[in-house]
Amino acid sequence: MKTYVYIDGFNLYYAIKDMGCKWLDPKRMTEQVVPSARIEKVRYFTARVSGAVDAGAPGRQQIFFKALATVPEVQIHLGTFLAKSNWRPVMLLPVAHRALTDTAGSRATFVPGNLVVDVDAGLATSRPERLPVGRYGKGSAGGRPAALPDAVKAQVFTMEEKGSDVNLAVHLVNDAWAGRFDAAVVVSNDTDLVEPIRIVAQELGKSVYLLTPPGKFGAASPLVRVATHQRHIRPSHLRASHLRASQFPDPVWGPDGQPIAKPAGW
Repeated sequence: MKTYVYIDGFNLYYAIKDMGCKWLDPKRMTEQVVPSARIEKVRYFTARVSGAVDAGAPGRQQIFFKALATVPEVQIHLGTFLAKSNWRPVMLLPVAHRALTDTAGSRATFVPGNLVVDVDAGLATSRPERLPVGRYGKGSAGGRPAALPDAVKAQVFTMEEKGSDVNLAVHLVNDAWAGRFDAAVVVSNDTDLVEPIRIVAQELGKSVYLLTPPGKFGAASPLVRVATHQRHIRPSHLRASHLRASQFPDPVWGPDGQPIAKPAGW
């Protein structure tokens, strides 16, 4: 079964980043999960990370890219990362029952609840606001939390990946139309991929295996409905872990004969 593999790199990374298995050979992992696959191409969709939050992150990622390049079937497709700041409502200030000390040494302790923030007299548009105080790990009892309409706003730094999901979708459909594979393997749990998977599976009649990264929420049901097959990537804590069985050696030997060592902490 001639197979092309399409990997949403960051979707997979964030699912496994705390499992100690990031030094991952994606081709070997796919062969572990779908033994019948004869893999001819692995398209790995990702973007170069910024060092704004972690100065060492770009270097570690580049080492991983070098390891990926030792697998002839792997092709890396790069999107972009957009760094920006936005004003967002604060849903929770997680400092309940913890002492706050200012630069003058004064201390204050807040109990859980909504703090009322007075109007800023120097701003004509200022209105009273509320700031919910709680603790880390304490979500809303009523299900998915929602920001209060009069919640305090904070300027937050965000990193947004652009292009990977679109690139994956375009290559998946294009390769299918071109008849390059008998079966496709999609490694993602991103529901933005529902329509391209549906087109390939239902309109073009190709087999599409959905490989769900490990996570507490399981496979997204819209993806399961359109894929022809579903498989779960077994996480690192299981005896028959697909992740642990698919790690690159340390070091990997590059084509120039030089060792590529796994980054510390991976």
